[in-house]
Amino acid sequence: MIALDNRQAVIVSVSEQTNSEDRVVITLTPDNCVLTLTAQQARVLSTQIIQAVQRIEVKTSLAQPRQAMRRNQIPPMRNMENALLVK
Repeated sequence: MIALDNRQAVIVSVSEQTNSEDRVVITLTPDNCVLTLTAQQARVLSTQIIQAVQRIEVKTSLAQPRQAMRRNQIPPMRNMENALLVK
């Protein structure tokens, strides 16, 4: 279950069918709106959701100031003669 705002939730479950293909069931509460998908349809939906999230993450990272990005980078190693190499 995924809790949303305003006491809403998304419940994802599997409906096992005896004589046909199992289905992915997505229920939106409290209205009990139900979306029943085949495995392929659920796969396509999940791929589209992941792609949308990645677009948001890229957009957010591009909006960060360049200085903040430089501050978070690991500083280069300067004295490599004294560094130990581990196998």
